[in-house]
Amino acid sequence: MRKLIHANFVRMVRGKIFWIIEAALAGYAVFAYASVAGNIKRGLGIPDSFLFVFFNEMLAMGAVMALFTILFLGVEYSNGVIRNKISTGHRRRDIYLANLVTCYTAGVIQFLTYSLTALLTGWLLLGETALIGLNQMSWRIVCSLLIILCYAAVFTLIIMLDDHGMRVTAVSFVLVLAFFILVMQIFGDLSEPEVRSRTVTSQEGEVQIEEAVPNPRYVTGTKRVVYEWLDTFLPADQAMYILLPETEYTLKAPLCLLGESIVLTAFGLYFFKRKDIR
Repeated sequence: MRKLIHANFVRMVRGKIFWIIEAALAGYAVFAYASVAGNIKRGLGIPDSFLFVFFNEMLAMGAVMALFTILFLGVEYSNGVIRNKISTGHRRRDIYLANLVTCYTAGVIQFLTYSLTALLTGWLLLGETALIGLNQMSWRIVCSLLIILCYAAVFTLIIMLDDHGMRVTAVSFVLVLAFFILVMQIFGDLSEPEVRSRTVTSQEGEVQIEEAVPNPRYVTGTKRVVYEWLDTFLPADQAMYILLPETEYTLKAPLCLLGESIVLTAFGLYFFKRKDIR
């Protein structure tokens, strides 16, 4: 498998798509911190936390990894690379895992490119101010790496099991869109407080504030249990929590993401071994 991984890495660093994505992420990191620095100079105030800037690329990581995986692995069927690898004696398991490792490594490099560029840009533009609110960084980085692993497992599975390029592209980006929609729905609903205050006007025209009023949008019962588990397993949802300073981390989310990645990989290996490759 080492030869397959080495060959993939050589093809990756020689290809344009990898470096285009790298340049785009580095440029986005500079833009993100430059925008914040510009707002501070205009007197708009210093943010309470720079987490939303430092980890901002995680919100788009699904789309980035879908694009890279499609363009990098998608050609292996159309160019006959998969068939050639099998005919030269490589086991299907090794081919699948080598591609997964390559895509995951690319995702990690992309994550590091944005993060290191952001850290350097923030330090040059804002000094120590750019470090405000960067708490629980070890947990956030671990979760980021597991989110990337989950994305790599998802998109590698899709591409390795389907040799139709247009269908793979459509399914991958529909899935990215579905993740985004689910994030907006589930994360938004779970963020609703159980009670809230409201302003009412009496018949005499006096304005009063009612405290601890039940929130009708608060999710309860079975729906909340389902939402909480979906929230834990969806990588896009977990990416949202990385940006929030008040997030309290436990082992539940990292273990679920890791378990999900293992299951998806096992599923992909099982069906790739039985796939008819023409």
